[in-house]
Amino acid sequence: ALEPVSETTADHNSYGFRPMRSTHDAIESIFLRMSQKVSPKWILEGDIKGCFDNISHDWLLSHIPMDRRLLKKWLKAGY
Repeated sequence: ALEPVSETTADHNSYGFRPMRSTHDAIESIFLRMSQKVSPKWILEGDIKGCFDNISHDWLLSHIPMDRRLLKKWLKAGY
């Protein structure tokens, strides 16, 4: 039920836990970008496990462009 809402605001370069997107899609996207004549110089990979445990929920509520009631429910539920 929440997927249509989250998909409208999701970063198009995000592949984790998204419908119809896989690790292979992410690798293909990186390969295509890196093979262009003008391409990024760096690739950053990070593990953000537990990051939302350390980010202020008040900050998220005031900076994330989505329905505040829904975001409050997600944060309370642990998403």
